[in-house]
Parts: sequence; C-alpha cells; structure tokens
Amino acid sequence: MLTDLEARTLKVIRDSGEISRLEISKLLNLSKPVISQAVAQLINKGLVVESNICKSSIGRPRINLKFVSDAFYCIGAELEENTFEIIITDLSGNEKKAFQERIPHTKDSLDIIEWCSEKIKELIRQSNLPREKFLGIGIGISAMVEPNTGLVRTAPAFGMKDFNLQNTLQMMLDLPVYVANRVKLAAFAEHKLGAAKGFKDVLFIYLDSGLGSAVILNDELFQGFYGKAGEFGWLITDIDVTKDDICEEQNFGHLARKISGHCLRKYLGEIVQDTDLREIIMAIKQGQIEMGKKLRRSLMHLAAAIANSILMFDPQIVIIKGRIGQRYFSEILEIIEQFLYEFLPLQFYENLEFRKGMIDKYDVALGGVFLVQKKVMNI
Repeated sequence: MLTDLEARTLKVIRDSGEISRLEISKLLNLSKPVISQAVAQLINKGLVVESNICKSSIGRPRINLKFVSDAFYCIGAELEENTFEIIITDLSGNEKKAFQERIPHTKDSLDIIEWCSEKIKELIRQSNLPREKFLGIGIGISAMVEPNTGLVRTAPAFGMKDFNLQNTLQMMLDLPVYVANRVKLAAFAEHKLGAAKGFKDVLFIYLDSGLGSAVILNDELFQGFYGKAGEFGWLITDIDVTKDDICEEQNFGHLARKISGHCLRKYLGEIVQDTDLREIIMAIKQGQIEMGKKLRRSLMHLAAAIANSILMFDPQIVIIKGRIGQRYFSEILEIIEQFLYEFLPLQFYENLEFRKGMIDKYDVALGGVFLVQKKVMNI
C-alpha cells in the first residue's frame, strides 16, 4: 500500500502531530522535492491533509501536514483460553467499537474459529464503518505461531496443532488476517501506546498464569525467523533443570515451572488456602516460612533469566506485566534487583529502567491493530 519512503514520511507526520515538508526533509535527511512527492502520494491516499499555515520571519509561510487517523480502520482480537476480545480502532488506536464474550465450551477448533468469525462480522456491521476502509485483522493467541504463515504450531487450549489460523479466518472473513503470539502483541501495544512508548529496545515480561516475554529491537517487534524468539518460560537457569521447580507441568517450560501463576497456585494451594502472594513476599524479606524461601528461589531464577537477557541485547527498559507481574510489581522488583546486584557488575544494568505495564484493557487486541498497520502499511 505504501512505498518505503511514504511509510517513513507518514510515520514522521503521525508521531509529530503537525509538521512541515521542510522539517520532514531535515529529519529524514532527504531533499524537500523528494519529500514533497511522497507527501503528495499520501494526500492522494487520504492519509495526510494540509492543516495550519505557519508564518515565518524568513521566506514563504510553511504549510503544516497532519495525519488522518480515520483514513482507515483496523480490527484487533485476542483468543484467550476462556474469552474472546475484539476491538475496532482508527489508525491511532482510538476505539470505535469493542466486544468481549466468553468462548463456548467445545473441543473442536473449527467450531471455535467459526464462532469467532461470526462475532467479528457482527462487530463490523455494528460499527457502521465502510467495509472497504478496513485494512485487516490482527489476532493474538496463546501459542507458538510462525510469523510469516500464521501457522499455529500448538495451542492445547483450543485443540490446535499445526493449524493455519490465518488462512482459515481469511477465507471466512474475506479480509487480510495476521496471527501472532498474544504476549508479543501485548508488548507491541505497550510499545506503541503504553509504558514502552518512545523506547527502541525493550524486554517485555508477562507473568500471569504462564510466563512469557517479547523483545522489541530497534523499534521493531522481534519474533525470530521461526517465531520462537521470546519463549522466556523455556529458559534454562540451572543445568539441573528440575531443581527448584514448584510444580511439574509437561506443557510448561523450565523457567515457567519455577515461576508462573499456574505453578504458584498449585504450590501454594498445597500449603495454605487464599493466601495473598504479597504476604508470602513479605515472608521472603523476613526469611520466614518454607514457602517464602521457595518463592525467593523462584524469583532468583527469574532474575537470572533477566540478567542473561540484559547481557544478550542490552535493553533500555524492562516492562513487567500480567496479573501477577502488575499486582505485585514493587515487591517482585525489589527482590529481582537484589539478585541482579549479586549476579552482574553495576555497569551492565545501571541505566536500565523497570516499569509496570500501563494498558489494562484490550492490550493484546490493540497489539493486533498495530500488527495490521505494520504488515499492510509498514508504520
């Protein structure tokens, strides 16, 4: 839809609010005639309009350019174990219509996808937006996904194995569909609109029922050639891979068996009922009770994985998200920083910033919206 130059020019205009052709040419280090030609194409495509005239004390007045958010629309969705969420937004991520509903109980993956397809069609009708203005659909799922084909390698919650979700939905909806791991899309949303906005290199950790992560490198969501990048839960932090496991789960990775919501619930459920994890973390600080010692070891493994990630690609910021990661952010971070101090010289992480995720609602679906824009428009 856009050439590389048009995409770069549009991104500058969108990120600037209002900007002149001359200012764009200086930012991109290109001549003004070259930029003017790209701008003319963007205006023809309805993505940019001329706005205010900026008077200058020297030379002719400059005409500013403005991004047209509602030139097109995108659909983002999250297929979670129990819930299906959809959101329709403009190109700036502003919500136009949204939907959330529990998924019907069925073992058949095609039945689930047909149900999701009907819900998407219904939301498009309710939005009253021109169908020709929809760029496509980005959907996140709890699975390992091949980034170029949309093939879901395995998603036990939906009975999928080597299932091409992308092609199946495209045939049902007659719209471009792009599929990615849900944690990676949540990270993409935080990078575009949330806690990681403005940072080029980001490590995103999602501590929820499972343990996932994503990597942003040089402003790009890094998925790896086969889509396996960021499988944080499978990191090995001890050569004795069963040491310090808090539960045995064959579908969980080595690190996730040491620190993840599902395993914590199983472990703590065998000891106490309805215990707030914050109380356990306080017990860690005071060196009390066996469960506190065990959880401290689990957080030590998480800190070791973060330390290895810091050494591998030197992120500017680490975002911690997920129900456990956000709810107990301060308590977990305090312990992680203690271990980082033990593991690494300060020079390796002295400038590193930790933040809690900001987007609470429709984060995966919003990531799907921006995935569509990346795939279709390269912005």
